[in-house]
Amino acid sequence: MPEATTLNRGFHIGHQKVELDVDLSNRTIVGSTEITVLPTNPTLKSIRLDLRQAKVTGAFVNGKTAIWDYEDFWAATSSPPFKESARTIHQYNQFEDRLAPVIDENLSGELVVHFPRGVKVVQQDPFASSLNLGISPSLSRHESPEIAATPSLARTDLYNAFVPITVRVEFRLEDPAMGLHFVKKNAQHRYEHVYTISNPYGVSTSSWLPCVDGLWERCSWEFEITVPKSIGDIKRAQANGIDHDKDEEDSERDIAVVCIGDLHQEATHAFDHSKKTVSFVLTSPVAAQHVGFAIGPFVQTNLSELKESDEDDGHHSSSSMEVYAYALPGRQDDVVNTCMFIHKAMEFFVREYSSYPFGSFSLCFVEDALDDMEPCCGLAIVSERHLFPGDIIDQIYPVTKYLTTLLAAQWSSVNIVPKNWNSLWITIGICRYITAMFLRKLMGNNEYRFRLKKDAEQICDLDIGRPPIGRPDLEFPVDKSTLDFIALKAPVILHILDRRLTKSGGSFGLTRVIPKIFWQAMSGDLTNGCLSTSHFQRLCEKVSHTKLDSFFQEWVLGSGYPIFRITQRFNKKKMFIEMGIRQVQNVEMPKTGALREESFVKDAKRHLQGSDMLESTVRPIFTGPMTIRIHEADGTPYEHVVNIKDSFTKLDIQYNTKYKRLKRHLRSRDKPSANAAVVSAATSGEPIDEGELDGVLLHSLGDVLSSENDMEEWRLREWTKEEEDQMTNEAFEWLRVDSDFEWICVIYINQPDYMYASQLQQDRDVVAQYECIRYFADTKPSPIYSTILVRTLMDRRYYYGIRIEAALTLAKYALPELDWIGRYHLLKAFQLMFCFPDSLIPQANDFSDFPTYYLQKTIPLALSEIRDVTGQTPMPIKEFLLDLLRYNENSHNTFSDCYYVGALMTAICNSISEPPEQVPQFNFDFSFDVKANGTNGTHNKSAEAKFVEKAMVEIERCQRMDLWMPSYQKVVSTIALSIKEKLSQLGTIEASVSDWLQFTQCGLFDTLRLSAFSAILSVPDIYSAQEQKAVLRYVSKTILTDQSYYVRLGLIKLLGESLGKISMHKYGWSGRVGGGVGTFMIVEETGGEITESRKDEYRRSNLEGCIEIVKEQFSEVETLKRGFWDMLTSSALGILEKRIVLDICGILYDVLPTRLVKLRIPDQTQIVAKNLGHGNVKIYRTDKPRLPIQSAVTVDNQRSSDPGTDTESKTVTLPLPPNRIRLNIKIR
Repeated sequence: MPEATTLNRGFHIGHQKVELDVDLSNRTIVGSTEITVLPTNPTLKSIRLDLRQAKVTGAFVNGKTAIWDYEDFWAATSSPPFKESARTIHQYNQFEDRLAPVIDENLSGELVVHFPRGVKVVQQDPFASSLNLGISPSLSRHESPEIAATPSLARTDLYNAFVPITVRVEFRLEDPAMGLHFVKKNAQHRYEHVYTISNPYGVSTSSWLPCVDGLWERCSWEFEITVPKSIGDIKRAQANGIDHDKDEEDSERDIAVVCIGDLHQEATHAFDHSKKTVSFVLTSPVAAQHVGFAIGPFVQTNLSELKESDEDDGHHSSSSMEVYAYALPGRQDDVVNTCMFIHKAMEFFVREYSSYPFGSFSLCFVEDALDDMEPCCGLAIVSERHLFPGDIIDQIYPVTKYLTTLLAAQWSSVNIVPKNWNSLWITIGICRYITAMFLRKLMGNNEYRFRLKKDAEQICDLDIGRPPIGRPDLEFPVDKSTLDFIALKAPVILHILDRRLTKSGGSFGLTRVIPKIFWQAMSGDLTNGCLSTSHFQRLCEKVSHTKLDSFFQEWVLGSGYPIFRITQRFNKKKMFIEMGIRQVQNVEMPKTGALREESFVKDAKRHLQGSDMLESTVRPIFTGPMTIRIHEADGTPYEHVVNIKDSFTKLDIQYNTKYKRLKRHLRSRDKPSANAAVVSAATSGEPIDEGELDGVLLHSLGDVLSSENDMEEWRLREWTKEEEDQMTNEAFEWLRVDSDFEWICVIYINQPDYMYASQLQQDRDVVAQYECIRYFADTKPSPIYSTILVRTLMDRRYYYGIRIEAALTLAKYALPELDWIGRYHLLKAFQLMFCFPDSLIPQANDFSDFPTYYLQKTIPLALSEIRDVTGQTPMPIKEFLLDLLRYNENSHNTFSDCYYVGALMTAICNSISEPPEQVPQFNFDFSFDVKANGTNGTHNKSAEAKFVEKAMVEIERCQRMDLWMPSYQKVVSTIALSIKEKLSQLGTIEASVSDWLQFTQCGLFDTLRLSAFSAILSVPDIYSAQEQKAVLRYVSKTILTDQSYYVRLGLIKLLGESLGKISMHKYGWSGRVGGGVGTFMIVEETGGEITESRKDEYRRSNLEGCIEIVKEQFSEVETLKRGFWDMLTSSALGILEKRIVLDICGILYDVLPTRLVKLRIPDQTQIVAKNLGHGNVKIYRTDKPRLPIQSAVTVDNQRSSDPGTDTESKTVTLPLPPNRIRLNIKIR
């Protein structure tokens, strides 16, 4: 991607003043903008501004009326390129051509304002100051006042070389489709309000305001916004006084304006006293991308007042920063509960990194917004879906992380922007990195390191065939939702960079680099606030005195990750630990990534364009330091740092221990009273009496359930005498590779299982414990491993994430060869913690202890993953899960159980894997269990069917209860719909489109509606069945007419995901059933059916085959064709929506450069078509009598050596240029 980010328009913007008169009831804005232009080209005679979907009513340059040319490329995308008679979706490429100017990386500008006579670029007197021109320094320079006079900014001299020119543009905007969203009052929304949408990059602000859009043209701003004073004034302004609000309290609510900058003035309108004008001033230069506002009856909450009195008030710079939250009436309590930490985040960032770059920070919660909105300058417009009350637990971490990210973006993403698209990763990475640092302080180091490890694992799953984050493959305009992988990988890369910088020369790592970057942005050393990868690298090298070329080449400009195979053995003769580290990513890493439903359209588009997932970007060698930590026999950890340079590294590590190892199997079982105390602490969370622990070894975790009674009751196993002797003879306890988390990698170490057990029990690092859990999950199951895992699960001293992973791993130990020990341990643990004594009936819920709550959710999910020899969940497990849902009691619980109920329903769904009437029943073992308990692999067909019926009854009951007593955001109903969708895909239940349709109505919660639409679109029959055409038409009409922007965009994305879902997964069960022996049933398949089944399975496993399936099933569906055409020609859809529709069309349909021209045939005379060449056809009447001919002339671009007219069909074949057809018809 080139370094240049913007076109040279011959000028820069020094200041922009915006005046808006907003009509909420009619969804109209009448406005004007006054732009101070700083010419850089002495021959400049006009300026180009970005503007679309608006009507320009006037233009003035230096007070003189000017001529303007306005070519709204966007308006052209909503009109068909040819007449009604020639409409066909196979000409979708015509819309792509019309959309191209709008989605180009560098917008050329739709509005051209020509300088009138007498206005020209004049060189400025070098001795005249900006004050002589009547312009403040902040207006005459491209930078802020603080950095304008900095000598290093030599380019400002160029801006001041010519006298500024003032350009004023007047415009009118009606019912915008993008950039600005009006929320109407209806059954779903109580209050009318409007807000800006800063997504996608570069085209959002110019969709409602003439400006130079993008990230790199920065200037100061001034806003004057005129709005009605109150809600009652909005109603009175409507024609004929329609729709008067009977609620007097609501009518008297003031309309608030939340905007970027500092509030300057609020005054009554000069002519209309029912309106008011609110003024805002922003002196710091920011890009048009980060300009925004929100208008509505918002209630303000000062979040700075939530600061506790005992907190440190010594930080004057942070305590003076005001943090506000705005929300619609009735959500104040949720706002306080959701945002109570924001002032702490502000104090942390100011104290650790830099002072806040703007005057204040505001969060404005609005309805119908996207989940992930780009923040503005000092303002973040957030969806109300992120608000949650105090009785919700599951939203605490994700919402806290998201809102903290919005605040951190004020430093890195708004005040500092990437120098080019290749540097986008660094601003996103810094923003996410400092967010993680605050979350570590707020929630603890264990939470931080555990989630960091999970992120690294996710990167290893996704970073296969992807472009490097330093050279991203972006689609323009850039949609923020497409940057998820960069947002995932960039902060982890910064973490490993920080670890490497910290170890080199005593550096403080990124704790010195990031504040220095922020200081450079404030002082002006960072030109125009633009940060590049090269500048960041130089700064890191300067701070650490270390060359980082290889690091950035491997992790930023390269993709993939290393896979290490490590061997080790102890050399007793030399007292060395001989170790070999081999990189095998070239051999073991998959060439292409797994198919994903959510990215199917994007992946298919790249494949069809010949630029599908890369296969040669994985580096054969990754280099850098790696820390190896060896816990030797005396229990002392010794660290060794080795520098990885080659594909294979051999090293000899000196052994340090000179005396016999400690006896490692000493256990607390020698003192029963101590064991009882530990078990009590592990299960109840009560503190341990230190007197009970005298003489007991406490350095080992997982030492619960160690008494003889516990061993017998829990069916636990200990290491054998031979194994303990082998442990005693080992030279070290365990070793860890990359113990400091300096790599994103996959590591395989050949150390014995008992070393992993020691690491799990004695290493306090959660990452080390998690690595052990992963080892036990991937290795061959054993009863001793199950014992270790259940002790981990029951020991409260472990971090709750480790206990959750242990529970999920135990499900893999529910095997017949192990006597179903994993199932027994999970049930026993759940019974002890959450059931009545000696019973599996659950007690009333008590979620006051959050770690225990997450375990209570996880264990049923783990049980649902248990499978017997037939691939089915045993019936006792299913009945137990159903009883948990049936007997769930939450009436006396402080917290809501909606997510817990959702987890139970999901567990029941997971336990149902195939249609019960089609489960293979014959396993050649005729001693089947009459009770159908699942232990011998046999199932009673009627019992399976009855269970599904009972399960659906309970799920329906929960869904009805959710309608009567709504849960938080209708979580229960949403999960219930997802469950029905999955079971219908398996063929377990019949797909009921009519039942799902009732949840798609306007007025229901948005996520519930989208869940219902997802279930409907995943049914293949609605695309093929004649009676289901109305459903597809309903989906199309919803996309075109629904008032919710969130639903419209989400529904279009669901269309693409449903194509991937249907092509990747076979709907229902397709075997043919026949023959039988008694109560058994044999599934027969002929050789041809097996071959076809394997072919179909292979096609669904690769991208090319999925594309073929999609074309076969959907390309000839006329309802889809008509629906896509209506979407392309609709003015209600924005750029993102139409681009997704075009991407889907590119997968389904082939471009046919053919036109069908219908002509009236005269009664007597003949019509002749004459080829004029170059795609031109002349059709005229002759005096000859008419012959029997067709009433249509078809013109295509097939090549012909002798173009002419076929007398039989009257088809004219012309040699036409490729990819372009022009048909001129002239009748004399």
